[in-house]
Amino acid sequence: MADSDEIFLAVAEPVGAVGEWVSHVLGLELLAGTEDELQYRGRGRSFDGWVGVFVERNSFEPEPGEVQAMDRYGVRVDVQSRTHKGKQAEEARLMFEALVAGMPEVPVLLSHNLEVLVAASRPGVGTHYFEANTWLDGPDVEPWKPWVLLSE
Repeated sequence: MADSDEIFLAVAEPVGAVGEWVSHVLGLELLAGTEDELQYRGRGRSFDGWVGVFVERNSFEPEPGEVQAMDRYGVRVDVQSRTHKGKQAEEARLMFEALVAGMPEVPVLLSHNLEVLVAASRPGVGTHYFEANTWLDGPDVEPWKPWVLLSE
C-alpha cells in the first residue's frame, strides 16, 4: 500500500462549503470538483513543488461493534505528494497545524495510512501528538481520550 496521510474534520456541512474553508486556510487552488469530492493543489510548505489535496466525505465506516477514532469526523482531507513522497507526512502535519489554527472551533485528526493516529485537536482541550503505534481502530480508546470525539 502506498503511504497516505489524512486529516479528518468533525463537521457536518456540505463538502463544497468545507472545501472553501480548507482552501482559504491552506491557500489552495481548485483544480476540479463534484458535489462529493473537490481536488486542490497548493505549494509545498517544506519543499519547492506541488501538493495535491482532496476534500471529500469520510466514507470509512467501522465494522459492527468496532470503534474508529474518525467515526464522528464527517470530512476527510487526503494530502498527496507524489513527487516528494518522503515529505508527504510533514506536509500533512503542517496542513493539520494550519487548519487547527485557522479553524479553531473544529475538532481535527491527523492519521497516517488510515492506521496510525498521529495527532488530534479538540476545541477547549488542545492539541496532542500521539506516541508511535497509536492505532485509529479500537478497542483500546484510552490513548485517544480526551483528544478525540467518541461515538456515544
